[in-house]
Amino acid sequence: MKYFIAWYYLLPLGLAPHFAQAQAGYPPPCDQIKQVKLDTDQNKRLILINFMRNCVGKYWLNDKGIVLLREYQNEQGKLCWLLLPSIDDSYKDNPPNRFASFEGDIILVFDADSNRNVKPTIGDKTLLNQCLEQIIGDRVYTRPVIKGRWTDMVLPFTDRKMKEGAHRHALGNGGSLLIIFNSDGSYEKLLPV
Repeated sequence: MKYFIAWYYLLPLGLAPHFAQAQAGYPPPCDQIKQVKLDTDQNKRLILINFMRNCVGKYWLNDKGIVLLREYQNEQGKLCWLLLPSIDDSYKDNPPNRFASFEGDIILVFDADSNRNVKPTIGDKTLLNQCLEQIIGDRVYTRPVIKGRWTDMVLPFTDRKMKEGAHRHALGNGGSLLIIFNSDGSYEKLLPV
């Protein structure tokens, strides 16, 4: 009984450092990508929460999904965010230099021009992608290397073989959302075309 009482009092002391680390967070596994904080006020926090809730089940499937955020100034000089859901590793074509961790999810932050086009990567793409792979882990699907589709389909009446298998395209904005922040702290939500 004496040993049980001793362990009972010592156990919380032994776990205290682990709880302190969990509260403070852990640094990213690499330093090529800068971690930033996006939810700097209540409005931005609510925007991110609502956007991610919308992504879950609609755009993020099978426990896969990250957010691609294009940050830019519009023609009026206002800060804008274009939020896009993603489930693949297309970010590797032009990897960003910044990311945010938000409630366990990852947001990649891209610099964009006033037309919402991502600016070219600054730095070594290979190093940036290696770092991002560690940060993102298995949150996205890897795109296939082969870009074609085999088929055994023959076109009716001509007896010619089709060159590629069927493609399926969906129209719409794919879940993207445009936020324009005003200097007074208010913001506008728009669905980009």
